[in-house]
Amino acid sequence: MTTAAELLQKALQDVCDAFNRKEFQPLLEADVAAYLYHRLLENGCPLLNLYSESRICGLPRGKRKFDIVIGTVNTSSACINPLLVAQLKCFQRWGHSPRQHQRRFEGVISGDIESLKELASILQEGRFEIIVDLALTARTVGYLNGTWNGRRRRDVLIDLCKDNAISLIWLHPNQQDLLEAEKLV
Repeated sequence: MTTAAELLQKALQDVCDAFNRKEFQPLLEADVAAYLYHRLLENGCPLLNLYSESRICGLPRGKRKFDIVIGTVNTSSACINPLLVAQLKCFQRWGHSPRQHQRRFEGVISGDIESLKELASILQEGRFEIIVDLALTARTVGYLNGTWNGRRRRDVLIDLCKDNAISLIWLHPNQQDLLEAEKLV
């Protein structure tokens, strides 16, 4: 039987493949989330178990909703008992300023990772931070290759995810400008 993590890995590879074939050119994070949801369904995730922007059972009401959740619904509490929770953050190639990229990066640290960290008592494994890094700057290919407070951004996220047992997957262009998925943690 295919696990939720295996379904996610396959769907992320599909995102890379479609991008590389120039069949998928996302402008916004929502485009990536929608296509990822579609690929999860196409790859066999039951619709009954796939949710977007969903609340997690065990967290207080009003807490953050998560981008992609695979699990079972609790209809009495209107929340999901998760098997896998993924937060997405995209650094776009087009239309974002360096300041917008910096705010997004800081949002990964203060928002995404903190929210995934809060899930540790509910879901020890199956928490994912997914960075789709299409950015090209004057100095780097991929926003995470640049620096933040004197450290490489990628290393900052690796350390935070390792410290909190969160899986980190980085989709980024290689030297030939082909998108590839790399599991960092």
